[in-house]
Parts: sequence; structure tokens; C-alpha cells
Amino acid sequence: MSLLDDSKFFRIQFATLEEIDESILSYWPKNHGRHSPKKTTLTGKDWTFVDGGSAQRELYLHNIQTKKLKPNTKFYYQVGARKAESIKWSKIYEFHTASFKKDFSFIATGDVGACNAVAVSHMMEYGKTHKYDFVTIAGDQAYNMADFNGTKGDEYLNFMQDLFANVPYLGAVGNHEATYNFSHYKNRFDIVPFAESGFSNSMMYSINYKSLHLVSFSTEIYFEGSDEEIQTGINWLEADLAKANEQRDKRPWIIVMTHHPIYCSGNSEDCTTKAKTIRNGPGTHNQTKGGIEEILLKYDVDIYMSGHVHNYERTYPVAHGKVTSTSYHNAPSFFQLVIGNAGQPEGPSAFEDGPFPDYSAFRYDSYGFSTFKVTPTSLHIIHHKANPNGSMGSIIDYFTVTKDADHHKKKKKCDS
Repeated sequence: MSLLDDSKFFRIQFATLEEIDESILSYWPKNHGRHSPKKTTLTGKDWTFVDGGSAQRELYLHNIQTKKLKPNTKFYYQVGARKAESIKWSKIYEFHTASFKKDFSFIATGDVGACNAVAVSHMMEYGKTHKYDFVTIAGDQAYNMADFNGTKGDEYLNFMQDLFANVPYLGAVGNHEATYNFSHYKNRFDIVPFAESGFSNSMMYSINYKSLHLVSFSTEIYFEGSDEEIQTGINWLEADLAKANEQRDKRPWIIVMTHHPIYCSGNSEDCTTKAKTIRNGPGTHNQTKGGIEEILLKYDVDIYMSGHVHNYERTYPVAHGKVTSTSYHNAPSFFQLVIGNAGQPEGPSAFEDGPFPDYSAFRYDSYGFSTFKVTPTSLHIIHHKANPNGSMGSIIDYFTVTKDADHHKKKKKCDS
């Protein structure tokens, strides 16, 4: 399940192992009861996805969009598969539309395996409360969806169903989705609003939600793409952020979510050469082009949120490798959050003994996930510990990002 701007529309997608005649979505307000006779029933688009493995295994996918929805409402829904005169229905799930309040909350994580997914059970419990409006995943799911002729993808999505069927998905693509030109990700996550964002597939998109503009950008273009694909991605990102900046009075916060970090404290190439390539663009010395950092700074992005490195790290506001402030109030540049520690077969990435870069403000190298509370002038961000034994741990990190209501108006005057 995913959603469009301000949850005015939802999209539901499901899969069947055999071809059907028609896919069906039925939904109704929760206050009408579980078995209300007054339901909205719609049919969707259906297509066959062929896995790129030796078996050329077929999977039948179905995508249905709701009609425009009433805000501040909880809904029941279920999907059906019609074959001839028979309809097989799913169990009943729930979703909710945006409240009338200015604030909202969401769940954020990254790097989720089909096994050792330590944080997932806790996120599922959080999702049932209707206190969180969506969940973001900063790339790398299943490890890997294409394995075993694509059956690993089925296993993973069945495992994640109680999260993804109750809380809208807004994620990013990672390197573990790369097989067969990212075909599993492009097909299985066709529900995200990429067409509405002016992109050709689910690798990149953006959404407006109350006071937040959230961008999903693929850093895989730097390692799996051509020069042309890098430039296409960068051009799309700049155009998207330019448009978002025109509406900073309505949506003061901008978060760019992707998979690879550009600032982190590990000694691996992910935090050194690869991070530099994404920041500055491919090339050597002064011949680089297509980097992301100048665009993040130009358009006053607030947070660059990634996974890939399997731990949690928060930086201070940073630019060109230098700390721009140790305060998160009216920050002069973005800061980096690495949240790649939901749990996967490779386990967590330990930090060395240091010394650490000046920009590194907080580090944690075990399992967890984050929650965000967003208001027009503040972001309250908590990182929760998930214990390997399945129990919920303590709060690992809690900090607040703030900006004055007229911050961007003042900054625009200064810049001009």
C-alpha cells in the first residue's frame, strides 16, 4: 500500500500465483463496522511480471487506486481476485487518511532482510496504532527479492504484509534490488507516486505531506547507471527541489531519502570513496560532475536520510566535509541520518575505536528503527533500540530539529 499527496488517494497492490480475470479493491469507513453493506468497490490494472532467472517464473501483479478519500478517516479494506464467477478475498486490513492536525508521525528504517529482521515486529505493532501515517525504508529489502527465481521476494513480502498492508510504504531502492535491472523493485513497488512526480519508474519520486516534502532518490545510478542516467536523475532531483522550494511557506521541511550515505564514520569504501562519488559526482580531481551535495545545499534540504551501512549515525549540519553548526535550530545546511539497522543476514556494522570525523554527532551499532514527529516548525526524532532476542529496547537517541516560521522567507531575502 502507498499513498499520494496528503493521502487524498491510496494505492493497493497485491500478487497472485496464477492469472485471474479481475482484481478488486473494496473499502469502507471503519465506523460503519467490519461488514458494512456500503462499500466502494473498484477494479485495477493487472500485468504479468516475468522474473529474469532461469525458470522465467511468472508472477501476476494487481494495482488499484482508491477514489478521492475523506480526510481524518479510518477505513477497512480488502482485495479480491475474481476468476470466472468465484472471488477469493483477502483478510480485512485498515488504513487511515491524514488528520486535520498540522502535526503527524512516521516510521523510518532501512536494510530489512527476510531473515534476522530484528526491528520489524516492533514496527508492525507501531503500525497497528494508527499513530503513524507512513513508513520509509531507505533501500535494501529481502536480500534479495530475485533469489530462487523470485520466490525470495514472495517470502519477504508475505513476511512484511502486516506492516505494508496497514501502513503506506514510501521507500527507496538499494543495491540489493539491482538484479535484472531492478525489475523486482520496479514491479513489486509500482504503487509509489513516480508518475505524479514526473519520473519514468519507481526508482525516484516525491510526495507532499502536510509540512513535509519527501524525496526518494536513487543513488544506485552512480554505481549501476550510465552517465546519461546519472544526469537524468540529477536533472529530475534539481527540478523537483526547485518546485518544492517555491512552496516552502506551506512545506518548510525537505527530506531526501536514498540508500547510500554521503557522510558516515566507517572505514569502508561506503563512507570514503563511494560517499565522495555521490557527493561530488564521478570523475577525478576537478573533473567531477553529477554530484548531489551542491544540489542539497542549493535548495536548503534539511535531512539526507540513508541506509546501506548497517548501523545508526547522526551527523551535525555539514557541508563539504565541514561542520556548519552544532545546533539543529535554523541549521545552515543539511545533516545526515544513517538508519540501516532494521536487521538483515549480514548483521550490524560495528564502529571502530575512532577518532571519528568532527561532523559525527551520535553513533549506535546495533539494531533499531526511528520515528519522526513532524510539525511546521519542528522535527522530533527518536531512534529506538530493538534487541536481538525480539524484545523492545530503550530509546537510543532523541533530538529535536527546529526552524523559525519565517526562516525561509528571511533566508530568501538575504540571498537576494
